[in-house]
Amino acid sequence: ILQAEIPFDFAVGDKWLPAGEYQVKPVSERVTLIQSQDARSSALATTIGGQAGKTGHVGKLVFNRYGEQYFLSKIWAPASDTGRELTKSRLEREVAAQSRVKPAATAVAVVR
Repeated sequence: ILQAEIPFDFAVGDKWLPAGEYQVKPVSERVTLIQSQDARSSALATTIGGQAGKTGHVGKLVFNRYGEQYFLSKIWAPASDTGRELTKSRLEREVAAQSRVKPAATAVAVVR
């Protein structure tokens, strides 16, 4: 289980979640649960395995940012060179099509 303080509203798939402290935990090999500490906000994400070029000491959540809209795109566990990648949702593809620039990657460090 990973925990992170996410300082902005963000989307997981086509669902928007408010800023706050979240737990990220696998439900199965391909499904990950993102849930707020108070359990009021949650989303399930379908993921695929990802490989980093090097092992990171700190886990992180990576978001694609289009203007002020953030979409969760990658989940990296601490001390591992493997992670999970989310496929782009219909909503993110629509926002990307309307945006004239490539998304900026924004990382949030995992607390534990």
